Amino acid sequence: MKSVTIIDYGMGNIKSLYNSLKFLGFNPVFYSENNNIKSNICILPGVGAFNQAMKLLEEKKILNDLNNFAKNKKNILLGICLGMQLFFEKSSENSNTIGLGIIDGKVKKLSTKQKDILPNVGWFETNINPNKSFNYLKEFDGQKFYYVHSYVAEPTEEINQIATSVYNGKNFCAMTVKDSNIIGTQFHPEKSSKIGLDFLEILIKNSIN
Repeated sequence: MKSVTIIDYGMGNIKSLYNSLKFLGFNPVFYSENNNIKSNICILPGVGAFNQAMKLLEEKKILNDLNNFAKNKKNILLGICLGMQLFFEKSSENSNTIGLGIIDGKVKKLSTKQKDILPNVGWFETNINPNKSFNYLKEFDGQKFYYVHSYVAEPTEEINQIATSVYNGKNFCAMTVKDSNIIGTQFHPEKSSKIGLDFLEILIKNSIN
C-alpha cells in the first residue's frame, strides 16, 4: 500500500483528503504525527489566508523539510488550493507575504470589482494542456472540478501554467507545475466527486517510484 504524506499544519481540509486517499487504497500519513516526510509523494493542502498559512509553516518548522523535499526530482509535491498558492513567491492577501518561492510568480485577488461575488464557489470546466511530464492528465481536459477561492496565482512564466478555468469571462490559473515533480491545483480534487478521485488516483499512481 503506497504511503502519501499529508502536511497537517492547521489550515488544510485534512479529513476529506485523508478519506479520499484511504478510499483509493493508499496509506495517508500526517506529517504532524512524526515530523517527517517518509514517502516520495507529499500533499500540501490549505484553506484560509496565505499570511496565516506561512506563519504556521514557519512556526512548526516545516519550511526546510518542504523545500528539501521539492528539490529532489524523485519526489512529487502536490499543492491543493491555498497549498498551491503557497508555492509562489508572494501574495497580497491581507498583507504582502513571502511564499515558498518554489515557482516564480505572485498571488492576487481574483477580482477587485465590487459587483463580483467572492469567493468563487462551484463546479467549473477546467481546460488542461499539460507538459510532457504530466501528459497523462490530458484525459481530464474539459472536466468540471470543484473550486472555492477568492485569490488566484499568476505564474511569471507560461510554462508553469498547464490549466485554466474561467471567472466572469476571464481565465485564471487552475493548475501549475514546475519541472517534473511539482504540481498544484486551484480546485479541490478531494471534493470533486468521482472525477476528483480519478485525478488523485492517476496522479499518485504515475508518481510511484
